[in-house]
Amino acid sequence: MFEPIGFNWQISLALVPGMAAREIAVSALGTVYALSASAEDAAQALTPLIAQSWSLPTALSLLAWFVFAPQCLATLAAVRRETGGLRMPLIMAGYLFGLAYLASFVTFRVSGWLLAG
Repeated sequence: MFEPIGFNWQISLALVPGMAAREIAVSALGTVYALSASAEDAAQALTPLIAQSWSLPTALSLLAWFVFAPQCLATLAAVRRETGGLRMPLIMAGYLFGLAYLASFVTFRVSGWLLAG
């Protein structure tokens, strides 16, 4: 499902806890890549691993995903509380996930095409 937008299984798995809060995505990637570094050093330890296993289009696609994907589950819960129902949070989540997927797909394909040619 996430292969067309350049995501490997590690990225796909890290997106799940990343829904709690976006900053958790780095920690989740560290866990997925089985790092033994402390929380502060996780980003520095991830750099060489990511440079080896991700292409530039994959990294750009992930950035596009995080620009458009829903902020976090707490945001959806707040929308539910304010609107008094599930209709608007479900519409919002569907729209934002669809937009994030489309933006990631276009970013991955266009950047791959530009780098190849």
